[in-house]
Amino acid sequence: MKNFLAPLSCRALLAMTATLLTLSGSLNAQITMPAPSTTTTVKQPVGMSEITLEYSRPSAKSRKIMGEIVPFGAMWRTGANQPTKFTTTDSLTIMGKGLPKGTYIVMTKPGKDAWEVMFNKNSKANATDETALFPADNVVSVSVPSMKTGMMVETFTMGINNITNTSGSLDIAWENTMISVPFTNDIDAKIMAQIKQKLDGPTQSDYFAMSQYYMDANKETAKALEFVDKALAKGERFWMLRHKSLVQAKMGDKKGAIETAKKSLAAATEAKNGDYIRMNEKSIAEWSK
Repeated sequence: MKNFLAPLSCRALLAMTATLLTLSGSLNAQITMPAPSTTTTVKQPVGMSEITLEYSRPSAKSRKIMGEIVPFGAMWRTGANQPTKFTTTDSLTIMGKGLPKGTYIVMTKPGKDAWEVMFNKNSKANATDETALFPADNVVSVSVPSMKTGMMVETFTMGINNITNTSGSLDIAWENTMISVPFTNDIDAKIMAQIKQKLDGPTQSDYFAMSQYYMDANKETAKALEFVDKALAKGERFWMLRHKSLVQAKMGDKKGAIETAKKSLAAATEAKNGDYIRMNEKSIAEWSK
């Protein structure tokens, strides 16, 4: 009997140990829970820019927010977890102040009647106090009035609203408080520049590139000459004059080629470009034989 019980006790002990290890592993496994503050991304075209907001969204959860959870007069990262990121693909004007295209963090200093809103170029910062941000990194800082919403906003909300062809606003709302930061995107100057370019036709570089292609591809030299003349009409450049002289020489107009090469030589000499000086001198000597 003694010999029978001893092995049985060992097997029981091993089984108990395995059970305990299984329970221990189950207790150590993490329990998946929903995030207390979700993150979201908002993309919105305004004018000729696309604006992207990346921010976290805490909820009130029956707490007093403004003046308590978000203290008045203290720097706030404008959300939970990490500071809000604001990206614009084109320059904006925020209440008369220029904001170049790029990515910024939006830091705020809420007040009872007004908020200070800062667009800070230190986009990697995650601190909530002024000492870690440096005022010099604030590209734009504006003050906007605080307004009552007339309704409860449970979850912190940011958005790009009041959109027109040239303007919009960055709106922030939580609890029963809202602020609105207006901005503009000056599209008139950009559109007028495009219109002018279309009306003016190809640029000088376009005409020169077309002339080079016609020469390199052994196409019509008359077209190559026409295009380079149109390029030179927008301003003489020694390398363009050099190219024209080569076109003229290829067409059999050695006299015209020499005259053009001399112009290129004079311009290259003034620019102190040794390569073009030597090339023009060599061509002039060959064509003068």
